[in-house]
Amino acid sequence: MKTNDLINLVTIENRFIADNIQSILEEHEIYSLSQSDNPAASVISSYGLKPLECIEIKINALDYQRAIEILAETPYKEFIK
Repeated sequence: MKTNDLINLVTIENRFIADNIQSILEEHEIYSLSQSDNPAASVISSYGLKPLECIEIKINALDYQRAIEILAETPYKEFIK
């Protein structure tokens, strides 16, 4: 496994929860990317609508086990595999 391999940590449908998960990871110096399957979601949400989307949170493969352990201690443990 290379140090720059990204893997999917979780896939969820709620942007608010995705942002909270990313904040928790960042507090522990695990940096992540979020990728939506709906490229227009940010524009649609600016009009006050809640677009349907699936958000993948991706992290470095080397941080995966640590991220799972961190999320297991949060209210978001139900989202981890």
